[in-house]
Amino acid sequence: MRITPARAARGVAIAGAVIGYPVAAHYSTTVPAAPAALGVAVSLLPSLLILVALAWRSPRRGAALLVCGAVAALLWGFWGALERNFNWVYFLQHAGTNVMLALAFGATLARGRKALCTHFAEAVHGGALTPEVLRYTRQVTAAWTLFFVALSVVSSVLFFFFSIEAWSVFANFLTLPLVLLMFAAEYGVRVLKLPKVERHGILDGILAFWKTPPGTSPR
Repeated sequence: MRITPARAARGVAIAGAVIGYPVAAHYSTTVPAAPAALGVAVSLLPSLLILVALAWRSPRRGAALLVCGAVAALLWGFWGALERNFNWVYFLQHAGTNVMLALAFGATLARGRKALCTHFAEAVHGGALTPEVLRYTRQVTAAWTLFFVALSVVSSVLFFFFSIEAWSVFANFLTLPLVLLMFAAEYGVRVLKLPKVERHGILDGILAFWKTPPGTSPR
């Protein structure tokens, strides 16, 4: 794959965000002299980006973007309160995101529903899956559910019973490596359990699923 200037710039920007965001978050959380406005801005940024991305992808984009504008106005109105309590914003974002991910994965394990990782696998492979793969993708969905539950529990315990510095180290510097470790562990298990199946990472499935137009299924 040829590396174009645009691709290189995008890679640098992503690397900068991956490194810069946790550093800024840790600094604003643990350094008393850090500007409160920085803490609010950094703590809200991921949630706002996700909200805008979902709104942009929504079939009712105009209405969804109006909701984004209303949310922005509401946040501006409560900016002072947010500055005084932005550590709670960080915590609710971190623990809340993991709880929502656990619910998103876990809800699809209900009887009669298709597991979320099964959707990802179908999006990549473009069709029906073998019973062996269906069983495995359901097990992987359960594993990710438990993983996100564990992250939210640890985050809550550290935030309420330990120092803010300890919580910040876990939330800002350990969460992403743990997620990457989970990806690596899942891939290793998949190689052992499904050696004859074409190998795609779960990220490939997520990207393929994300690119599938709303209300349609992969071919």
